[in-house]
Amino acid sequence: MNEPTNIEKLIYFLSKYIEVTQEEKDFLQNIIQNIIFKKKEIIHQQGKIQKNIGFIVKGSARVFYIDDSGNEDTFEFVFENTTIGEYRNLITQEISPASAQAMEETEVIYITKEDFLEFMKKFPQYYTVITEIMGDALSSGITRNKMSRISSSRERYEEFCKTYDDFFQRIPLTYIASYLNMTLATLSRVRAGKL
Repeated sequence: MNEPTNIEKLIYFLSKYIEVTQEEKDFLQNIIQNIIFKKKEIIHQQGKIQKNIGFIVKGSARVFYIDDSGNEDTFEFVFENTTIGEYRNLITQEISPASAQAMEETEVIYITKEDFLEFMKKFPQYYTVITEIMGDALSSGITRNKMSRISSSRERYEEFCKTYDDFFQRIPLTYIASYLNMTLATLSRVRAGKL
């Protein structure tokens, strides 16, 4: 069996929310663009205006921000078959509060703001879909918030392992430590069963 094309992966993702018509597929096929990011390459940058919204077809990324002290705080991991980018920032053209960085070679299909708005104008039923996708994305923020309230380093780590079980081996330990709000040394002790 052949590997699904990028547009087929996007349609499969959307079909979880709506039945995608041939007209919508054709329209999407004409507006999506494809880009491959190398490992550690920035997909979008904190402090810049977001110009498109993407969908990861292969690979992974971390979403992080740099605080006033220059420290990186990783707060989300995104893997294939997931959207990347903030809908609100795309529409309002506000400066992005966070960066996204490829954790491995990552292939993204994306739509520019202009094409996205044209698609939404032509197919307004997708406003409901966007709301549902944003709701699903919000749940990952709730998960991180829940983990940050767990006082024990071991419990935070175990919860993380459950949440990211399928992807754990693909996430560098430095990013896991940042996500769990602990030092790399503390994470090493937790993993070794010393904490």
